[in-house]
Amino acid sequence: MKTVGERLIFLMELCDMKQTELADKVGISKQSLYKYLHCKCEPRAEIIAKMATALNTSADFIVGLTNVHQPTVKRDENEAEQANKLMSLFGRLSYEDKIRIEERIIMMLENDN
Repeated sequence: MKTVGERLIFLMELCDMKQTELADKVGISKQSLYKYLHCKCEPRAEIIAKMATALNTSADFIVGLTNVHQPTVKRDENEAEQANKLMSLFGRLSYEDKIRIEERIIMMLENDN
């Protein structure tokens, strides 16, 4: 796959997504999407970013900077909030307690393996 159009078609087939659905998700006309798919013109960066989100991949894959099309990992908002809370609490600990927490985390991870 060399062109943006070829990559978009591949991703759409992978996601079982119709042209109309992608156009709607990205907020472009079906005619514009047709032009991108058939290499009549190149999409702007903001459109590529929206397509990457809609197709669960990276903009780098769409434009050919990488051949890795694996889905992007999206963190749940609650997970992000929890991580921020934990970092805030961790920051308030003494140096010694931070070391204990780190040791405990390492021990727990080793037990999972």
